[in-house]
Amino acid sequence: MRKRLWLIFGPVICAVALILITILLANPNPKSNYDVEKKAAVATTPQVFKSGVLKRQALSDSDHRFVPFFGSSEWKRMDSMHPSVLAEGYQRSYRPFLIGQAGATSLAQYFGMQQITDQLQDKQAVFVISPQWFVKDAQKQKALPMFYSKAQGLDFLQNQTGTDADRYVARRFVQVNPKDSLTGMMTKVADGKTLSKTDNAKIKSYLHVSNKEDAFFSTWKTADTYDKKIAPKAEKLPQPYNQKVLSQLATKTAQKDTSNNPYHIKNSFYTKRIKSHEAKLAGSQKNFNYVQSREYNDFQAVLNQFAESNTDVMFVIPPVNKKWAEYTGLNEQMYQKSVEKMKFQLSSQGFNQVADLSKNGNKPYYMEDTVHLGWNGWLNFDQHVNRFLTTKQKAPNYKINNQFLDNQWAMYEPKAKDDFSKFK
Repeated sequence: MRKRLWLIFGPVICAVALILITILLANPNPKSNYDVEKKAAVATTPQVFKSGVLKRQALSDSDHRFVPFFGSSEWKRMDSMHPSVLAEGYQRSYRPFLIGQAGATSLAQYFGMQQITDQLQDKQAVFVISPQWFVKDAQKQKALPMFYSKAQGLDFLQNQTGTDADRYVARRFVQVNPKDSLTGMMTKVADGKTLSKTDNAKIKSYLHVSNKEDAFFSTWKTADTYDKKIAPKAEKLPQPYNQKVLSQLATKTAQKDTSNNPYHIKNSFYTKRIKSHEAKLAGSQKNFNYVQSREYNDFQAVLNQFAESNTDVMFVIPPVNKKWAEYTGLNEQMYQKSVEKMKFQLSSQGFNQVADLSKNGNKPYYMEDTVHLGWNGWLNFDQHVNRFLTTKQKAPNYKINNQFLDNQWAMYEPKAKDDFSKFK
């Protein structure tokens, strides 16, 4: 009987044991490998978004300068003027490492940053702010578990020092992810309590295993975006770089690709996402409000992390498609009021590198769809970002104001432009 059982289950047990041994032997700090890194940098998959090993590997490569580009679904709009295509085609001194997913708002970005705090220290980054993040919590934060990995939570617990921002983030974690296995320790941090020696031992042990798993699976997470979408487009770019020529090419391409609708939206997006229910969307955004949201507090946690890491960051505020906004009734005055609130939160704390593109939504072929940059919009984006990353910048001098972590700021609606005196 024992022999029969072994013949049945023995191979399975051996296979499982072999996999476990292989995982435990995996190197969580692999050597630089440009082929792996350049593919991971543009993969835009949830797996790469969660992987600390791949991000640390690329951002630590001393021979190739990968710069973190934080954002959301705009990175997937890979037309011929996409920042990764331009950086590749014109052999820039940097390559964007795209960190974003649809719905990956500030809180998700903050936890991801906990994996790369060493790689952010005294470096540069680009951060695209999506105004669509700034809505009521009930409509968006349910997505956080999709973009969060246990390793990120463990890194946060290991990095935390009991600051106001640490306590705020721990409270938010418990609110949006109450059944997670780390909730107990997160609650301690939220309450201002010190983690015990046993807690810290668990964090260290769990993180060791998580990083081993990440290292083992990381080479399967890079997808083939580079070979299919980046390299072929980069090879077709006109040489040498010429802004006027590129703009003419972008406009010509966009005219062809937006021929089936009046909004200058990419044909495929309009056909798949809008056409069948276009009539129902008329006036559908007239009650949208981006001015009052807990997202402003979550965004502040991100700013605290950048300040702690002394990261020089360029923030980009994109527009919305003006023609589409008019059709759906999105209030332009409300939108600009939210932009002013974002800009005050940045500038008052010393985050002075801001590319405000929010008023450009009516420029020809600036947007690829309803809310994402494309063609001429990417070229304008590139002008700001390339200059920022390739010319010497003044060292940042941040002065963090923790009032921006309070609900009073989240719910504050200025009655007039620059009406922010109570938060100075």
